Amino acid sequence: MKGLSYSFGILQQKEMPVATQSEVLDKEVAYVEKIVNFSLQEFNAQQELTHFVKAKYFYNFKNLPTLLIDPTVTTFDKQGGEDFTLSSKRAHYLDSGELKFMGKVDVSSSDGMTHKINTQELLIDTNTDDLTSKKEVTYLGESAKIIAQGMHMKTKLNKMKLVGDTTIYQNSGQKVLTKDLFVDQSNNQKHYYSDHKTTYLSTQNKIYAQGIDMNMQTDITQLLGAVKILQDSGSIIDSKDLILDQTKGAEVYRTEQKIHYQSSVADIRAKSMYYDAARQKIKFSGGVVGRYD
Repeated sequence: MKGLSYSFGILQQKEMPVATQSEVLDKEVAYVEKIVNFSLQEFNAQQELTHFVKAKYFYNFKNLPTLLIDPTVTTFDKQGGEDFTLSSKRAHYLDSGELKFMGKVDVSSSDGMTHKINTQELLIDTNTDDLTSKKEVTYLGESAKIIAQGMHMKTKLNKMKLVGDTTIYQNSGQKVLTKDLFVDQSNNQKHYYSDHKTTYLSTQNKIYAQGIDMNMQTDITQLLGAVKILQDSGSIIDSKDLILDQTKGAEVYRTEQKIHYQSSVADIRAKSMYYDAARQKIKFSGGVVGRYD
């Protein structure tokens, strides 16, 4: 996460400074009210503190949504403790009571989990504290950048759904294509999964599966259901429920399911497989039967 924070810092250095944004607004937009160092507390019907909103600048317009510059929103649980915090460069305060963030948004929960999200619009529902975006979303996860067509996050559960066609770019160079990816960080886990058709692309192999289950803490991924591996050489491996081990920079495929390997010179069947993709070495085990041309 330190590396991710650094990369975001570099991006933010290229953006327009907040003071300059304020000066532009002052000159080009006629506002009704301006507040410097704005803050607002929100309470529920039981007079319990639910939200604390602060911003460097607050602009109220006659026919436009209220604008916050450098906003930070903190939500609170039933016991009055801080639940999570959202921060961004800009946000609109809508008449519905929702807050709409624009650009990069950092979400930090009280248990130490963080989410870095970049999207055109991100809405926070002040009744449920859920986050929603119907625009393209870039999510920076552990050792990966994920791009999806939208998102919905239940912040109180620390669970997110990245909606639509989803691409995972791993820092190690591999790419995963899937759909409707769930990101579960509840109970300090880092669990990404989808039950939609998935394609895994590495330098030398293309793998098709029926779903994916990724443990980003252990660097272990399961490619679920019927699995087909296409090697650059033209060889094909058919199996089920493939385990992809990427610990310590490795790329090992293994399974205890039946194997059918086909190449231009061989047809091999076995009961299990251990495939070191980096070294291009395959070990078949259990009732191995082969035919060679």
